[in-house]
Amino acid sequence: MTLRMTVNLQKKRLSEEMIMKQLKGIIFDFNGTLFFDTEQHEQAWKEYVRQLCDRDITDDEFRYCIHGRTNADILKYFLHNGLTDREIERHSEAKEDIYRRLCMKMGDQLHLADGAYELLDMLKAAGVHMSVATSSGRTNTQFYIKRFDLWRWFNQNTFIYSDGTLPGKPEPDIYIAAAEAIGLEPSECVVFEDMPSGIESAVAAGAGSIIAVASSLSPEFLSSVGGVDEVITDFGNDDFRKRLIESVKG
Repeated sequence: MTLRMTVNLQKKRLSEEMIMKQLKGIIFDFNGTLFFDTEQHEQAWKEYVRQLCDRDITDDEFRYCIHGRTNADILKYFLHNGLTDREIERHSEAKEDIYRRLCMKMGDQLHLADGAYELLDMLKAAGVHMSVATSSGRTNTQFYIKRFDLWRWFNQNTFIYSDGTLPGKPEPDIYIAAAEAIGLEPSECVVFEDMPSGIESAVAAGAGSIIAVASSLSPEFLSSVGGVDEVITDFGNDDFRKRLIESVKG
């Protein structure tokens, strides 16, 4: 059997399994999933941590201690656990100012992932319940909403962000809240994630299916992460979009 035949068979089986699970909704991570901004976040953290701690950040620290985690958790890792809420807010805004400045330098690359607009429009037209579960804070969330016109598909109840009331990923709370926001159990939802901490969060929440987005990590690595059912590089494949919608309709 050729590799192409094997991949096609795996896709068919996955689609059948998703339908058998009676999946009804979709939860998207945002950064690195709907919006490919890993490079900008990494550069912003590199600059800010160098200012604060006079040291560099390792690849493993980015993978396991930064990506998918809240600013509060990241700052406590690099500084100390005794930070006050006011100190966390001040440091967070300083780092995010650097990040948003880098985003604005993206020019015509400042857009959602390839195929995301089409997929979101198709999901909305099909009446599929969907929400967002992001570790981003309020200021960045407002930036995304305005820049990408996110209220076309979501609203203030279905866009769950880090407002300080929930533990950050890899704890399951944010995915439980995102499922609840669309009236579903996590087990009834497909989750899209790009980082191990987010995948771990979705697994812990009991997500019905997890699809990894290889925006910065390799497909081979993400395929090896426990709980991942399928790996994509973006949302541009029309066959994938149709399979996804078929799996969650009705």
